[in-house]
Amino acid sequence: MVMAAKKGPGPGGGVSGGKAEAEAASEVWCRRVRELGGCSQAGNRHCFECAQRGVTYVDITVGSFVCTTCSGLLRGLNPPHRVKSISMTTFTEPEVVFLQSRGNEVCRKIWLGLFDARTSLVPDSRDPQKVKEFLQEKYEKKRWPGTFPRRLCQL
Repeated sequence: MVMAAKKGPGPGGGVSGGKAEAEAASEVWCRRVRELGGCSQAGNRHCFECAQRGVTYVDITVGSFVCTTCSGLLRGLNPPHRVKSISMTTFTEPEVVFLQSRGNEVCRKIWLGLFDARTSLVPDSRDPQKVKEFLQEKYEKKRWPGTFPRRLCQL
């Protein structure tokens, strides 16, 4: 007599196929985000906001890679940016696709298109107040806009 394997949770059953598949897909998306922040795009290795080496978060609102300090500052902006840890959270497929289409180099063209390093200075990452003021100029006042995709014109 052949018995069919039980697929659901409960006595004699294991993890449902749907849950296992979802967890496997989630791990794939997380791995892709880690790759984007590492070696696949050189511009993503440094924080988009302060240029500090070693990114640990992604700004889902604009699609950039940022450091821990700047992630907190971005959450404090008006409107707050949606920031997620690269290693401590899960990502959905649409989030990963968005990050793949953006990254720090594309964000630089969007948010710092008119930025002139000769007349304006990127703040020192060791001065959080200066970084916060820089972020307000960039995102709230849109001081140095480049080419904005229609979706971001609402920010």
